[in-house]
Amino acid sequence: MGMDGIIAETTDLAIGYRNRKRVATVMKGLTLRARHGELVALIGRNGTGKSTLLRTLAGIQPSLAGEILIEGSPLSGLGAARLPRMVSFVSTEPVALRNIRVRDVVALGRFPYTNWIGTLTKEDNEVVESALEATGIAGLAGRSIDSISDGEKQRTLVARSLAQDTGLLVMDEPTAFLDLPARYGIVSLLRRLTREKGKCVIYSTHDLDTAINEADRIWLMTSDGVSEGAPEDLMLTGRLARAFESPMVSFSVSDGTFSFVRSRETGIALEGRGKAARMTARALARCGYKTDPEASLRVTLTEGESGTEWTVTDGKSENRYRSLYDLVTSLPEAGQ
Repeated sequence: MGMDGIIAETTDLAIGYRNRKRVATVMKGLTLRARHGELVALIGRNGTGKSTLLRTLAGIQPSLAGEILIEGSPLSGLGAARLPRMVSFVSTEPVALRNIRVRDVVALGRFPYTNWIGTLTKEDNEVVESALEATGIAGLAGRSIDSISDGEKQRTLVARSLAQDTGLLVMDEPTAFLDLPARYGIVSLLRRLTREKGKCVIYSTHDLDTAINEADRIWLMTSDGVSEGAPEDLMLTGRLARAFESPMVSFSVSDGTFSFVRSRETGIALEGRGKAARMTARALARCGYKTDPEASLRVTLTEGESGTEWTVTDGKSENRYRSLYDLVTSLPEAGQ
């Protein structure tokens, strides 16, 4: 283990592409750290270079300048034998394997440790079984990779990476193309691996919600470089908001969510409490209304045996509604 538990460290790193004719620098001057037992989420807008950074960290493409240390050793000097025992990589590409059992896909992670014909020892098989158990797919081990869901395929790739038994797991968009429960399931699994096995997981994502709520450290990539810190650090400094806000989208530091900017807002008084009142305020805000206790237009919530009822008064008339859909569709357009 490196000093202070640091497993991966970059110093003045430059990333990009080099061929015979030219060098294309994506970003330079990157000095970053990641520790054992840490879940690191790499976020940023499209085109900033997230995949390039991850592929460089995993040794898949060379850096242009600077240094990368893995467990205190220069990445460039690890060699083809040592590198796959220290860093594993999961791509965002869909699974290209066909007609192969889930267990055999996971067993591919043992390639750095097997002999030249790939024979698995008893120890190798035990590691594979442990990876299947840890990712919750032991029951799928005998199934074909073609016959399982996208979320289960992603868990299979995580299990393969886990079977590789590296301290550092680098993953490019592991939650891409998954539905909401599967996305949370994968991120929860990655977080658990850092806690229970002391692994460091660095993963890129467009899913800001899971990153803010689950990651120990955020690497926020913008055109100016990469800012790092706890999610709350980047929220407090305003860096997270500045990276993603636009004239149409604003960021709330209080609850860590983005919302559309409403150019015209109409005041409306809201009387009520609890979850129904919060959902009512949310629905009203979506339709361009802001709560104002002095407003003449008023919504009152009453809870009865048959559920919630909404009463709307404007000083002249009174109307009752049994759903928020009926309520908001009956209101005049905000700003008028």
